[in-house]
Amino acid sequence: MSDIYNAPQAELAGDDSGNAGMGSIPKALAGDYQVAIGDTLSEAWAKTKGNKGTVWLGVLLYLVAYIGISVVATLITGQSFTDPEANAGLGAILSNIIIVAVSAPLGAGMMMIGVKIARDEQVSGTEVFAHFDKILPLAVAMVLMYILMALGFLLLVIPGIYLAIGYVMVLPLIVDKNLGPWQALELSRKAVTKHWFGVFGFMIVLMLLYFAGFLALIIGLIWAIPTLSIAYGILYRNMFGGHEANPEI
Repeated sequence: MSDIYNAPQAELAGDDSGNAGMGSIPKALAGDYQVAIGDTLSEAWAKTKGNKGTVWLGVLLYLVAYIGISVVATLITGQSFTDPEANAGLGAILSNIIIVAVSAPLGAGMMMIGVKIARDEQVSGTEVFAHFDKILPLAVAMVLMYILMALGFLLLVIPGIYLAIGYVMVLPLIVDKNLGPWQALELSRKAVTKHWFGVFGFMIVLMLLYFAGFLALIIGLIWAIPTLSIAYGILYRNMFGGHEANPEI
C-alpha cells in the first residue's frame, strides 16, 4: 500500500519559505520538531497579552453552543432531563453520537483559536463557528477516534493511552490542512509517535496547570485557560507549520 502522504510532502517541501521557523507535514512525520514544555509555556504566556478576551469569548460561545446541541440531541432521542438513570440503551448512544458529531466543528474552532494566535494570525472568538463546512469529516474523525480509543482501552489499556495522545492533533489537521478523517488520524498518530513521551508529558503538564488554576479559587483559570489554549497552538505550529488550504492527497 502506497504512503498516502507522499503527495503533500512533495508539495509542502517547496513551500518552506512561507513557514520559516515553523514545522511542516514532512518535518512532523520525520520527527523534526521539539516538545520544549518550558519554552512553549513561556511563549504562550507572553502571547496571552491582548488575547485573553479572544480565547474566553471562544470558550463562552463554545459552552453555550455545546449546551444547546446537548439539549436538542436529548429531545430528539427522547432522553429524560429529570431522570438521568433512565437514559440508557440505543437512545443514549444515539444522543451521544449526535452530540459528538455536531460539536466537533466547535472543538476544532476552539483549537484553531490557539493555533492562529500562536502563528500571529488574525482571529476572533467566533472562530468556534467557522468550521461547520467541514462537519462531515470532523464528525467522522471524532467517531472513529472514540471507537479506536475504546478498543485500545479494552486491549490492556496501554493501546488506548497511546492512541489518546496520538490523536491530539486530528481536528486542527482537518480544518487547517484540509485532510480527510483517516488521513488526519494517521498523520497525527505518526507524527506524535516520533516524540510520544514528550507530547504525553506536555499534555499532562497542561492538565495539571488547568487543575492548579481551578484550585486557585477558579480565578487562576482567567490566565490558565488562554495560556493552555495558546500552548497547544504553539505545539501544533511547531509540528505542522502554517495553513495549507488545498494539499493534493
